[in-house]
Amino acid sequence: MTRTVICDLDGVVYRGSEALPGAAGALERLVTSGFRTIFVTNNSSRTEAQIADKLEDLVGHRPSRDDIVTSARAALALVPEGARCLVVGGGGIIEAIDSAGLSVTEDPDDADCVIVGLDRGFDYQRMDVAARAIRAGALFVATNVDPTFPAEDSIKPGAGAIVAALETASGVRPIVAGKPEQPVRDLIRGRGVDEAWVIGDRPDTDIAMAVAEDGWTSILVLTGVTPEGGDIGGADHVVADLAAAVDLVIARDNEQ
Repeated sequence: MTRTVICDLDGVVYRGSEALPGAAGALERLVTSGFRTIFVTNNSSRTEAQIADKLEDLVGHRPSRDDIVTSARAALALVPEGARCLVVGGGGIIEAIDSAGLSVTEDPDDADCVIVGLDRGFDYQRMDVAARAIRAGALFVATNVDPTFPAEDSIKPGAGAIVAALETASGVRPIVAGKPEQPVRDLIRGRGVDEAWVIGDRPDTDIAMAVAEDGWTSILVLTGVTPEGGDIGGADHVVADLAAAVDLVIARDNEQ
């Protein structure tokens, strides 16, 4: 069996600024058992360094940069070389653009592409500017289309809600980079991943991504957006939380 775990973050390791119960111990058990854990998130608002800082602060685990994969980074595979990008989103997208040597523009008539992710400051004016750029021919790239994401005590609107508004305003459908789409799967494979366990809270992203790849076995946890008794998609296993998921992974490994 594989000794690599692909782990989602929001709704699996933490919700907002709070670690989920048992998450710290679960990640520590993976480390001591010799598993590699790659964290893959559709939340494009944070940089890899910010994600590492948050994991260290909340659960005492600091992954290397190579073990963090974001939808913002995956979006770069869809952007033409040298493109001028209008961004609806946060620092994760901006850093990814900068690291690729691309430029950011605020002029809708100058934009070659519009990259959209979670943007907590999104408003009518920003929608107008981005939709104008898309209607003028700029490539419409969505880091992800998650309709919601789990916060500390509620479910919040996700990047997909913003993408849907821009699709309506522009009349153009986006191309999507994040889970479960090919760009993020290619990025994970590029980190040397063959067979893997995939732990996540969304059937339409985490579980669908695992279903799309040979050798990836999925575990759905119920600490995020999927309620007990809800649609589990094509999940191979359903458990209560990350601690139970890690128990399953280690138990299956010990059976070999």
